[in-house]
Amino acid sequence: MDHLLTSLNPILTITAIFLTMMATYSALDMFSMLRSSERNKPLLFLGGTLSLSFGIWIMGFMLALDVTNSANYNLPITLLAILVGICFSGMSFYAVSVTSISFKHLTVASFLMTSAVFSIHIIGMLGLQLTLKYDPYILSVTAFLVFISFYFVFWLLHGSKIGSQHRNAWIRPVCALIITGAVVEGHFLLMKASSYYQAELHRISEPFQQSFLMYTILFIAILILSGLIGSSALVSKRLAISDSNLSDIKAALDESSIVAITDAKGIITYVNDKFVEISQYSREELLGQNHRILNSGYHSPDFFKSLWRTIGKGEVWKGEIRNKAKDGSTYWVATTIVPFLNSKGKPYQYVSIRTDITDRKRTEEILHRQDKLAAVGQLAAGVAHEIRNPLTSMKGYAEFLLEDETDEQRREFVEIILDEINRVNHIVEDFMVLAKPKAAQLQEKNIIPLIKNVLALLEFEARKKKVQMHFEANENIVQIECDEDRLKQVFLNFIKNGIEAMPHGGDITVKVQVLNSQVQISIQDTGIGIPADKLKKIGEPFFTTKKDGNGLGLMVSYKIIESHNGTVYIESELNKGTTFNIVLPAHTA
Repeated sequence: MDHLLTSLNPILTITAIFLTMMATYSALDMFSMLRSSERNKPLLFLGGTLSLSFGIWIMGFMLALDVTNSANYNLPITLLAILVGICFSGMSFYAVSVTSISFKHLTVASFLMTSAVFSIHIIGMLGLQLTLKYDPYILSVTAFLVFISFYFVFWLLHGSKIGSQHRNAWIRPVCALIITGAVVEGHFLLMKASSYYQAELHRISEPFQQSFLMYTILFIAILILSGLIGSSALVSKRLAISDSNLSDIKAALDESSIVAITDAKGIITYVNDKFVEISQYSREELLGQNHRILNSGYHSPDFFKSLWRTIGKGEVWKGEIRNKAKDGSTYWVATTIVPFLNSKGKPYQYVSIRTDITDRKRTEEILHRQDKLAAVGQLAAGVAHEIRNPLTSMKGYAEFLLEDETDEQRREFVEIILDEINRVNHIVEDFMVLAKPKAAQLQEKNIIPLIKNVLALLEFEARKKKVQMHFEANENIVQIECDEDRLKQVFLNFIKNGIEAMPHGGDITVKVQVLNSQVQISIQDTGIGIPADKLKKIGEPFFTTKKDGNGLGLMVSYKIIESHNGTVYIESELNKGTTFNIVLPAHTA
């Protein structure tokens, strides 16, 4: 029984270590490109697996051939050693190719790579027709050291924050060096732990034949490895150019647009800073979720079904979507969704490019409303006076009849006539405001006591309907230029609408905030909300959601706010409530 590792050829040993190092680096280079090249993923995975297993095999084979000086080696068993190494290496890197790496993945991958080193060594020695016996203590120590080395490499590449930063160029060389050390360490310790005997084993007696055989195998190994390294370098160069172009495009998109990437199931895998900013969610809150987290309830289910049908067929979808931010506010985005297809023509991910169009939508809404107000104003100018004169006569005669009437039933009928005349008169007065709005007499006022005064006026009505009113302001003095009486009319109208929207009670919260030289007054109720189709019509002539309303109150309120150089926009969600947002310019000294 002879012991291995008695003498080594330094040239062969150093060359074998160098080849292992190069093969390992090429393998890691290919594996690192897997996530950035969907189309070439199978070829890169196969190339990386072959390169790594070949690096492990060449180290063991050259050492064994050098130490034993054996001329009898079994080619099928030698090929089996390479094949087993390929299988273990492939399974190992497949185990850490998942998106989320855990302790279990790192352990399995390290165990498989340790198995690759051991199987290549043991089967390779059997291929040299040697009968082996191992020292169990050294064998255990070897297995532990090799396992720990591979575990550290996988943790460094996939489990640590350092490995996730792809710009760290030193990661791959260091990992290749550690893997080479683990392979060399494994083979040397396994030889140290081994003893063998050779039955009818022929040794090469002539030094020339021995050198010729070894250097021939070495030459072939160098040729194979050079091909792997060359192809790896070529692919790396092409991908580096592509990555550079993609990085430039990505930087331009991130600077100008709201970008998100999802997988085939719609799960968010990437969001840029602008997405985080507008949605008000953190990146950690968004990743792993789908876009339902932003659903404002404005669009119907059929809208999203149509969207998914389009992109599911691999077609680009374009449209406008209203989303809801984390704080409950809504925003509009012009959206383009581009599906990326795999080799089978099926989408494997979607890239959404959005532009914030909230201001444009609000401007469109204001212009649309102004057009309608102008139309109603023209109608009012021609009709209001003609209606008011007969109304005055009708009211006078009805009151005269009421004074002399003694029959109770007839008195009731006359009172109904008077109520309806008064109702028509109120409508005509609203028409008059629209037709000839009184010029706003703007004076500098503190809006806080003005709103508190309106809340006090409506306190009794709110209590009757079991509605609690709350007031919040980030400052005690908020100066604006306004017509106090007309602005009171707006607040009374909006708050009263909120109270009437909660027949079973609820809460109304009035908030005053000063943001960017503007005052925002939000009147939020917890009522039944307004459906999306009706929300679009709010403010139109004669459109109302109330039983006894005429639709002119909101139009008058909008007109008053516009005369104060302000805007109004509404946010509503069914069964959750409605918020009227009034934005007015803050007074600056």
